Amino acid sequence: MKNLLIACLMLAGMQNMSAQEATWAPKNLGVGIGVGTTGIAIDASTTIHNYFGVRFGVDIMPKIKVNKDINLKTERANKQLSQLTGEINDLNTKLAAAGMETVDLNRYPGGNLPNQMAVQGKFSNTTWHFLIDVYPFGKAHSFHATVGAYFGSSEVITLYNREEGFLKPINAYNNAYLSATDPNVRTVIEQNGLTMIGADMGDYFVTPNPAQNGNVNAYAKVNGFRPYLGVGFGRAVPKNRIGCQFDLGVQFWGKPDVYIPTYNKATGTYQDEKIDADRAGGDAGKVLKTISKFSVYPVLNFRLVGRIL
Repeated sequence: MKNLLIACLMLAGMQNMSAQEATWAPKNLGVGIGVGTTGIAIDASTTIHNYFGVRFGVDIMPKIKVNKDINLKTERANKQLSQLTGEINDLNTKLAAAGMETVDLNRYPGGNLPNQMAVQGKFSNTTWHFLIDVYPFGKAHSFHATVGAYFGSSEVITLYNREEGFLKPINAYNNAYLSATDPNVRTVIEQNGLTMIGADMGDYFVTPNPAQNGNVNAYAKVNGFRPYLGVGFGRAVPKNRIGCQFDLGVQFWGKPDVYIPTYNKATGTYQDEKIDADRAGGDAGKVLKTISKFSVYPVLNFRLVGRIL
């Protein structure tokens, strides 16, 4: 990117410039509105000499949402929980007869775990931009090379449950399972083969964090500051009152990082954990490796521009 800018500057310097053309004060102002892969672009622009233009504005990306139902595969757990409830009732009868403290069944969601969860995925990528257009042929041609940067939120993709607090029964079960220290209850749990509810994904155990109050949120993050390099035709401030501009380039937003809620059985802690493709294994690992290859974001924009000064 640096080499391209230097080359353009050298080419511009070879032109025969008058003393007036050598001034670096902004010569005129313009505004533009466009559409493309960055959304709806609105910006202000100016030219500095005949060889440079500067643009600053915002790219408003409409939120793209996708809905899907996920099978939580809790049928077996519900069957075992119903059996567990019956066995704990029998156990409580014996404990009460012996004058011992009984087990609080309210801590256990007896066979009421949800089987299906409606989730929504959202892509949002609204950014600001600061761009410098370099016109190597000066007034003779509108071809330009562009350097600059886009910057905005680093969280571009999120996945979450559509119904607020939907996973509270699973949180209640996992908490009860982890806090069941009574030997009699542990025996019943082990006899039924009960475990925490979640999904093994390689070295990770995916399960909702109780601190999120029955909600789950997975997301992908990229760099908030994204250098840009591109080429195009047209001037940000047109010679006439109205003009157009075309841009083609890439944002360098870095390798996307994927975060999901996990539980570490060794340390007994919940966290939103960045997932490593090599540790995820199976199909999940393949998907993550594919995602990691998208380290740039393509930019293709067409703008209508107008000169106001």
